[in-house]
Amino acid sequence: MKLSTLALLFFSLTGFAQDLRLTLAGKDILIPKLGSKETLPSHQRFSSFLKSTFNKPGPFHGPNCYNTALIASGYSQAEAVRYVSPEEFEEVVKVAFKQVENPTYKDIIVFDAKSSRGHAAFYLGDDLIFHKKSYGTQYHYRMTNIEKAGVVEENEWTPGIMDDSSLQMNWPELGKLSQNYYRLHSKLKPKLEPKLASLILKMEEALLKDLGSWAIARKWGMSGEYFLEDLLVYAKNIKANAYTIAVLTSLKDQVYIMLEEVNFKNARNPSKVMRELCVPEEKQQLFDFIKDFGKVLGKKTENIHQTLQALEQQDRTRCSFKIFSNLNK
Repeated sequence: MKLSTLALLFFSLTGFAQDLRLTLAGKDILIPKLGSKETLPSHQRFSSFLKSTFNKPGPFHGPNCYNTALIASGYSQAEAVRYVSPEEFEEVVKVAFKQVENPTYKDIIVFDAKSSRGHAAFYLGDDLIFHKKSYGTQYHYRMTNIEKAGVVEENEWTPGIMDDSSLQMNWPELGKLSQNYYRLHSKLKPKLEPKLASLILKMEEALLKDLGSWAIARKWGMSGEYFLEDLLVYAKNIKANAYTIAVLTSLKDQVYIMLEEVNFKNARNPSKVMRELCVPEEKQQLFDFIKDFGKVLGKKTENIHQTLQALEQQDRTRCSFKIFSNLNK
């Protein structure tokens, strides 16, 4: 008897993936299949972060492989879930990790190490890794063998032709490409540019809180993204250190990713969305950041106030007001 199309679809989505039986540190374990509601078994190498995130998607768009590896290794706090740019990851590795010849438990593995440094994962030992493939919520936190780091699992989401190609993580040869191994030796943060350190830390703290409540549009808006772009330009102009530029890149990209995924990837009119998001509904937080930046630039209170007025009164259908340029008038 032939199966109906609906039945075939059901089995293709739910029926064939199997739990993975592995050995880790001398103990046999069963890794639940993708989509299973089963939790990880008890094991001394499974931290609370691994157990709480395993087999789950990211809580929002942004957290990626670099962020996952840094948290799992113990460098970043478990609450610091956000997009980490390749540039920020590189600067952290230079300061807080040392390169080693062979990986052991708790090390970070960087795949495709000689060209793009395309992926990072946390090493559990016995050829097993814990990782998140990409920044979209479509990708789950998973465990797999090193050689299968880029292989699409059964039941795993893969992008269609209309999806952003940057979400793609079907890279079956990844596990066989060159690899570098890094071991944590310090939890010290690289130094931020003194002029901008206080503002950047304040913005990062606020962003982490707002990501958890999906408040990017309401509290940052497109003006918030543009402001981060302005800060990045300023940091480059004053020749700030690479870590400062890298962190600003991460924060800017995180805001962009959230605004794009949540507000623009639907059937709504883009110009209408832009008008709604141009200046955030709850503007005080962003305006306080702009005031702090004005003080960094040494601008008078009157000049800063005029800039905020002009920002609010701009043509929101264009949403092209240049905050940095206006503060510098």
